[in-house]
Formats: sequence, structure tokens, C-alpha cells
Amino acid sequence: MRTLVVGATGVVGQHIALALQRRTGQVRGLVRGGASNPKAAALVAAGVEIASGDLTRPDTVADACAGIDTVVCTATTMPTGADDGLRRVDHDGALALIDAAERAGVRRFLYTSYTGNVRVDCPLHTAKRECEVRLLDSRMAAIVLRPSYFMEVWLGPALGVDPLHGTARVYGDGQAKVSYISAANVAEIAVEAALRPAGDRVILEMGGPEPLSQLEAVKIFEQVLGTTCRVDFVPVEALQQQHQSTDPLQKTFAALLLGCTQGDVIPGAAAVAAEYGVELRSVADYAKSLLSQRAAV
Repeated sequence: MRTLVVGATGVVGQHIALALQRRTGQVRGLVRGGASNPKAAALVAAGVEIASGDLTRPDTVADACAGIDTVVCTATTMPTGADDGLRRVDHDGALALIDAAERAGVRRFLYTSYTGNVRVDCPLHTAKRECEVRLLDSRMAAIVLRPSYFMEVWLGPALGVDPLHGTARVYGDGQAKVSYISAANVAEIAVEAALRPAGDRVILEMGGPEPLSQLEAVKIFEQVLGTTCRVDFVPVEALQQQHQSTDPLQKTFAALLLGCTQGDVIPGAAAVAAEYGVELRSVADYAKSLLSQRAAV
């Protein structure tokens, strides 16, 4: 099975590419700038074939799909959205990739989207849902991955949650529960889904082992790390105002944060993970990893 991983230098994509390479030895990664890109070093060292190109150049995408059985797409320009990336890459580029894969005779396509519970309008929502529709309407066997909020991102310093330094930013009242999932678990499920037979049309709603509110997550950090966090609340009204922005990235972040304030519980998340032989990482596990980071400093 020859697999093309698009987004192979990202956190989730690299994990998938390396795992599939270890198990099949037949992985190609689409990398902007090719093997000379510093981010490609781990892929090159593992023997992954590197295809130079990017999603904004349809000719390179078509070339990368030649001779491929399965495509795995994890590509996104989030969290920066640089160079109008939400339109050029997440939307137009991903649609071009689906078209190219279908023309090349690719048999299976795994597409990383995001939770189906969040329906707040934004450029990312438009991109993901339109790509899902196009893929599910293609001649290829389609697997759509819909993970909930990544705990390493949405409960991390980039979003204002920094328990190692005693601070935690909470959006809304912090009471709505979310099935936070580890990015590593998303990658592990994707690898197994890529390797085993599946139906022609599969949508996997994915979440962590237990739904937690933002405030409950903060308490877990405090208990595991032995710290006390100063909690700063961002009111929903501020997010709603941000959501009116004409800037695609600001509108998207506001939409996702509003979705978080409304909650995102994924029923049956543990059963989905178990089906693919994946043990879900908890927020407490994530907190313990932060404890290890602190000890290493």
C-alpha cells in the first residue's frame, strides 16, 4: 500500500507518516520545498519519499498523487492562517487535492476535519465541511476524521492555559463540557484507519476518555502539578464581537472558542478508540507530561 501524507511536517501528519513508514515502508510526504525543508529531516531519516510541492500549486499535487493507493490529508494553515491560507490551502488546496487524487485513481482518502458538533460560521468551517461533502461524493473510499478540541492546543499556553506558571484563561463561564482529545490519539487512530479495510463512507467523531469543562480541566492541572492558577474569564460577548471580524483568522478563532463555550461532548469516543486499538490519553495524563517537562528544566 503506497500512502501519500499531505501535511506530513505537522504534528499529527508527521506522526502518521512516520508510523506508516515503519509499518509499510511505502510512504510519500508532500513537503513545501522538498527534502531541503528543515521540517522534513525526520521524514527523510525514516526513509519517507519526499514529494516537493504544496496545496496552492495543483500541478505538484497531481504529481504527488501518481501511483498512490491511499491519501491521508492533515494539512491546515491553522493556527496562523498565513497568506490567506484558510482560503488558499484549507479550502481551495484541499479541494484540488481531492480532485487530483480521484483523477489519479487513488482508492482511499482519509481527511482530517473537526468535530461535527461545532457549527459556528467561519472560514475554517466552510473549508472543512465543503471538503467533506466533496470527498464523500467522490469515487474513493472516504474516511473523515472529526476530532474534538486538541488538549495540547486548547488547554495549552497558546490559548492562555499555562498551569506551570499559574495562569489559566477560561472562555465563557467555563462550565460547558468538551471531550478534549490528544493529538497523538488522533494520529494513532488515523494510522489504524489507513491500514485496515473500512466501508466506503466512514465519519469518525473522535474525543477523549471523559468530557470535562474548562474549569474542571484547570482543577486537574492544579491537582497534578501542585499549583494554583489565577483564572481569567473571557466573556462570551467579547468572543461574539471578535466573531464579527472581517479577518478570516480572527473570525475562525472566535468561532471555535464560541463552540468551546457551548460544549462538545462526543458520545462513544472510547468505543471508537477501542475499535482501532487505541488507548485514549486523559487530561490528567497531559498534565503529568507537563510535570515531566517542569522536572526536565
